[in-house]
Amino acid sequence: MNVPAFKLLSDRRQLSWVAMLALAAACVSAGPARAALTLTQFQGAGLGSSGYVPPDMGGSVGDGYVVQMLNGVSSIYSYTGTLDSRQTLSTFWSGVSGAIGGTSISDPRVIYDPGSGLWFASAISTQSTNNNILIAVSKTSNPTAGFNEFSIASASGTFADFPTLAVNGAAVTIGTNNFTGSTGSYSASSVYSIPKASLTAATPSLGSITRFDNASSVGSAPEAVTNASGTGTSTSIVSTSGGAYTLSTVTGANAAGATLSQTQQYTQPLLNNALLAPTQPGGTTYDAGDNRISSGAYQSGNNIYFVNTVSNGTADVIAWVILNATNDSVVANGYLTMPGLNLTYPSISANADGTFVIAFNGSGAANNIGDYYAVCSVATSQCGTPQASFISPASNYSNAPAGTNRWGDYSWTTVDPTNPSTFWLFQEYAATNSSWGTVITSISTASAIAAPEPAALMLFAAGLGGLGLVRTRPRRR
Repeated sequence: MNVPAFKLLSDRRQLSWVAMLALAAACVSAGPARAALTLTQFQGAGLGSSGYVPPDMGGSVGDGYVVQMLNGVSSIYSYTGTLDSRQTLSTFWSGVSGAIGGTSISDPRVIYDPGSGLWFASAISTQSTNNNILIAVSKTSNPTAGFNEFSIASASGTFADFPTLAVNGAAVTIGTNNFTGSTGSYSASSVYSIPKASLTAATPSLGSITRFDNASSVGSAPEAVTNASGTGTSTSIVSTSGGAYTLSTVTGANAAGATLSQTQQYTQPLLNNALLAPTQPGGTTYDAGDNRISSGAYQSGNNIYFVNTVSNGTADVIAWVILNATNDSVVANGYLTMPGLNLTYPSISANADGTFVIAFNGSGAANNIGDYYAVCSVATSQCGTPQASFISPASNYSNAPAGTNRWGDYSWTTVDPTNPSTFWLFQEYAATNSSWGTVITSISTASAIAAPEPAALMLFAAGLGGLGLVRTRPRRR
């Protein structure tokens, strides 16, 4: 049963509360867990290798390699977890050292693109204003063979923060949140669209890059949609704005003269409730982040998938959404919950069969910070009971050099390009009460979806759209 949890803003019909409750009740079911098969699990870089709090952001897999990029350090592993190379981000980005003026580098991301067989990475430099957005493309499919690197100036007078990264058949796209300074207030967001052909040419370049500085057509933390098999000329972008999810489109992204426009907005009743501070058995809370779509958006076939953390007023929960890439309608959506836990920092990916996996953190008064995942199906609009992939050994993490007990934004989920039933999870945990670690896990979903499990979630009726919405300014992260 598919009951959209939100509606297009242009649709003014409202369900009665009686009808809404009946529909919601009809969509609740629960059943025994059916875990995916864990194929590989190994330790990634931790605080000792990185030197930074928090880690930011994730990793990618391809051509037999696992590449992990965190604040401070880049690591390359084999599929079995053997460390092939490790270098500081300053060394990795040494090709643009003149542009960044010797400042530090943060918020890295990396994506392997099966279409080109190349790796793409992004980051920012940390000048207080007029910093740089960094982009790199590998020289071959072997990431240890080096990268070509480029620098893009941020919007004049701003600090570009939280750079997002996506790759499709048309372009490599980066989005940023812009602030009046590194400690200033949010002003707007920007999108940078680079024709993919320019970066994958024999002599790579930024080519006919199109800048959309301080764009009104996107909301906070614009996440362009990665499409591993994409062949079109446009790029979809999802973001959050006030009480809505925003879908935008870069048209003609494969060439000069691209245009950006807002395509659609969707109401989301839980979006603007303030997130709760997750607790731990030791009593210390940690930063839950905010409701941005923080870990990327992914297209498989005609479906666009994205996920974020929202609050229902009593707990932080995971909201997931699937859009139809052709007509922008809502294919399915829902909320993932676990009793007694606050769920934060989710990521999502999907394969062509309609299987999608959501990875996230969860913790509570009786539960150490844990790494969890849920295997879900488009065909049933259901998710299986969440399973633990790794549980923190520490029960009271606290590391607050920035004045708050930072956590995340570390979470990434990706499909193995050589086996669509294998998903890779990049997740953070508390190694000790004062240090974080990361764990990299591959799972096979083949057995988990052989007989789809009942949902461990509720699909709410569209009548909830009548709840009040309050606009909140995104925080710099």
